[in-house]
Amino acid sequence: MSPDAASLVGSAALRTAAYPTAWRLIGGILVVMSRASLPVLAVGVITADGIVPLAVLVRVLLIWVALPALSAWLIERAFAVAVEVHPTELVLESRGLRMEIPCTAIRDVIPWRLPFPGPGFALRMQSGRRFSYGLQLADPTTLLSALAQTGDVTAASAAMHHPFLVYAHAKRSGGHWHWYHLLTKFVLFALAPTAVWFNAHQHIAYGGLFGQYYLEGLTPYLKTFLVSWSLAAIYLLLYASLWRSVGEGMALLTAWLLPRHAAAVRRAVEVGCSVVYYVGVPVIVLLPFLA
Repeated sequence: MSPDAASLVGSAALRTAAYPTAWRLIGGILVVMSRASLPVLAVGVITADGIVPLAVLVRVLLIWVALPALSAWLIERAFAVAVEVHPTELVLESRGLRMEIPCTAIRDVIPWRLPFPGPGFALRMQSGRRFSYGLQLADPTTLLSALAQTGDVTAASAAMHHPFLVYAHAKRSGGHWHWYHLLTKFVLFALAPTAVWFNAHQHIAYGGLFGQYYLEGLTPYLKTFLVSWSLAAIYLLLYASLWRSVGEGMALLTAWLLPRHAAAVRRAVEVGCSVVYYVGVPVIVLLPFLA
């Protein structure tokens, strides 16, 4: 049993989401819409004739990426529960509602066939019926390991070897992102290509770095810079989404075919995505000026 699972037994150390079937379906559709829209939009930008206007990009991102992601997050928050694993029972508690499930009443653990809105599993009771709520966690193996340790839920150990759960465990073991990581990666880092593109535009269109400022004033000058910065941030997001799609596909395929190597491939995916981003972007930006 992992240290995390050991600390979970007998304590409210884990928060998860307990979805009714219909709400899980809705949340899953929203997550798929949000995540798939990024690489699809990236391909559209690459194959478009000319530069796609900033207003169009922002509108598409809001409608197809941001709003579905926010809606899925709100649904997840609505069904958030605290989980306790005791030696004889699994306890789910949220907003005054407490459900106590005897471990001996759990006959089977059924990993979800599709990991949406996230990785998770269902419980089949000794009666043959499924528990009314499916449980979603970033890494379900922590909870399953704790259930297996009780000795009454033997199916939990087998479920931990499901490819989607192996994939989720390897992904979670590599750490997780916070909002400030995204801010640094896509907003602050975007200042580098912005500086290059903005400088080139000013020299070509106005004859010097401050040409537009001298001719039109500070407001148009800053507006041009902000538009360039916004485009750069969006382009970086779309560029990263393409490579992330490739990397996650490789990680998932490894979890299916070579589960023992899932952690190693996950580390390679993270390193590879970092290299093509933090090294590849400067190369792509500077290449036209070096040719």
